[in-house]
Amino acid sequence: MTIKRQLLNINQKSIDVRMGAGALDELPRMVASAVGMPKRALVVAATAEHEAYGEVVSRSLIDAGFAVEEYVLAADAQPATFACLQQVLERCAAAELTADDELVGIGDAAMCSVVAAAAQLWCGGTACVLIPTTLDGMVTLATEMQPLALADGSDLVTLAPRPSMVVCDFDLVRAMDEDTRRLGRTLMLGAAFAEGKRVWSSLEELASRLASDDAVALAEIMAPVQQARRNVIKAANPSARHALAYGCATAQALATCLGDAVPAWALRAEGMRFEARLAVEAADLDPEVVFDQDDLFEDLGVSEYGFALDAQTLVAAIKCEHARRSNRFLLPLPKNVGQIRLTAVPDDVLLRHAQAYVASRAELVA
Repeated sequence: MTIKRQLLNINQKSIDVRMGAGALDELPRMVASAVGMPKRALVVAATAEHEAYGEVVSRSLIDAGFAVEEYVLAADAQPATFACLQQVLERCAAAELTADDELVGIGDAAMCSVVAAAAQLWCGGTACVLIPTTLDGMVTLATEMQPLALADGSDLVTLAPRPSMVVCDFDLVRAMDEDTRRLGRTLMLGAAFAEGKRVWSSLEELASRLASDDAVALAEIMAPVQQARRNVIKAANPSARHALAYGCATAQALATCLGDAVPAWALRAEGMRFEARLAVEAADLDPEVVFDQDDLFEDLGVSEYGFALDAQTLVAAIKCEHARRSNRFLLPLPKNVGQIRLTAVPDDVLLRHAQAYVASRAELVA
């Protein structure tokens, strides 16, 4: 398959996204373009990803003219932490990396987010190549990093990622576990909802093929999804720039209430389902759009997730999670496809919809 190239221009930075089946085979000719002249490169990966892809990546860098060092995290390491970020920065120092060298991250969204943050901080900005090994990472890492947690568990440390290059090899998708593939498709739907009818229609046409991990379908949809996410970040309207957080407040609240056993795709998809229904009353969303979203989720292989939860507990958790990030209770709710805006939600409306929602999810469990 031909490797596609999508340039995302964000705040005077051009992010080069390369995507297609067999992209890793083309690494030797790609990685050198991120720097003026290849000299040093530090490869950072977790143990499993290093065993699977570390040799291929390191050989590609050597073939491109780099002197390569590697930093492999322990198998039980938690990459999405500030402590891990410090460790990566210390390895940059040990490797004597400069602003003209290259930092390469291999792994899931958490691992690559740490590398992206380290690259921004080291020498005021060092070239960075990310190789995501999960579908959600392929969707998000050019435009969004996973927040890093502090020692007390607060996961609010984040930067706008500015990698030099993101390499998405769709041959890796079939080897991913189903949970990460479903999360990736859920995030595609969120980007399509934020952008408008063009990407939404494309996703509808390709949904069944995406659910079966068709590499050609992935290649067709990934570039529009990346453009959609870029457009949200660059939106002139400050309210519109929150569109990618659609469903997040409820997803975070459900995670707090239900614990770690619920997969991330289910949390995010259920957050979007609930907030779409809330938007019918709070933001005048056409109910038909809610049904369209439900149908698209099903076509993408993202089914409804049942659980038992008290409505008032859910409302309290939504407000608590939102208050950690903002002093104003405004949720990014859709008014239409392509129009997600911060919206005030009265307490009685929030509780009434929460009651109906948790009742429907309890029926799924029963």
